[in-house]
Amino acid sequence: MTIEPAQLASLTIQITIDATREKVWTSLTRDIDQWWPADFYNGGDEGTRSFSLETEPGGRMYEQWDDGGGVLWGHVVSIVPNQQLQILGSVFPNFGGPTQWFGTWKLDEHNGQTTLTYTESDIGRVSDKGTDEKDQGWRYLFGCLQAFVEGRKAPTWG
Repeated sequence: MTIEPAQLASLTIQITIDATREKVWTSLTRDIDQWWPADFYNGGDEGTRSFSLETEPGGRMYEQWDDGGGVLWGHVVSIVPNQQLQILGSVFPNFGGPTQWFGTWKLDEHNGQTTLTYTESDIGRVSDKGTDEKDQGWRYLFGCLQAFVEGRKAPTWG
């Protein structure tokens, strides 16, 4: 058995989307499968998988594959419709963990534009490289969300 100390990493990302808070919320939650990029699935074949977010306490954020497989990204811990979503997730060692992550999406509207602020804290096996990769990944995902909401072409990964 190897003993390693747990570490804490945090990140904050803000993006402004040219749409009302309600439209951003609907896209972030109910329509997540429409903008979630193929590069961010962990398995399954394109066209035979989906991504879902159940908008209730205890709800799941997950991908499901038609062959019966899938990945649970996390569980909804707190939800205030059109305003805030908090999710708790686990990262297994084969994905760089073990780590627990605590994600908060907060939406604020001003003059018809919505600022999405995402904060995440990770505890467990974390590293500067892993934190940088998470930061890049979430920025890409939020760029995909922004493009979807604003009716533009999604960015490309990499």
